[in-house]
Amino acid sequence: MNEVGGHGQRARLWISWLVVSVLLGYGVAQTVITAAKLFTS
Repeated sequence: MNEVGGHGQRARLWISWLVVSVLLGYGVAQTVITAAKLFTS
């Protein structure tokens, strides 16, 4: 069992989840902003 390899894999998993959540959050924010512009105009 390689401790460093497992730790690196966990870090990579965290980074991938972080990227996914940021992209999802950005998409949701864009949708909300667009919807707000449509409703307010």
